[in-house]
Amino acid sequence: MEHAEIVIGRGRDFDHVLIRVLGRMHPGCTDFWDGNWLTSPIHAQVGGFTAEVDAGLRVEELHDFRVALERVDAEVRGSATLSSLEHWIELTVECRPTGSLSISGTIADHPGMRNTLHFEIEGLDQTDIPALTDALVAAEKRFPILGRK
Repeated sequence: MEHAEIVIGRGRDFDHVLIRVLGRMHPGCTDFWDGNWLTSPIHAQVGGFTAEVDAGLRVEELHDFRVALERVDAEVRGSATLSSLEHWIELTVECRPTGSLSISGTIADHPGMRNTLHFEIEGLDQTDIPALTDALVAAEKRFPILGRK
């Protein structure tokens, strides 16, 4: 089974956050609450810092982030936030009136433990959004939302 990769940034040779969606945490569950947890480690390379976190994100968190990014891309303004229920990652992509993007956020190594990396990624613009939304769409196709709230 192939995993999905979501790169926030220009690529691995630049400052970036990489979310690797490896699979469902509870593969036998088909309900909304248990079935939508994803084993999704996060790697960040920003400035002189590198972080590796064994995170668990939910399918709908990635979906909501994609929908917000598509709106930002269409309107060339506003922001989109990826917000983890368990506070593994909080990431905001903001589009300035010029079309340049500001990406900022935090990554936590253990929810509730207060060890966090605060970061910013600069040098991106609106033309970087489609590759990110394509990666999110691919993750959603691979791991669709199960059940209903």
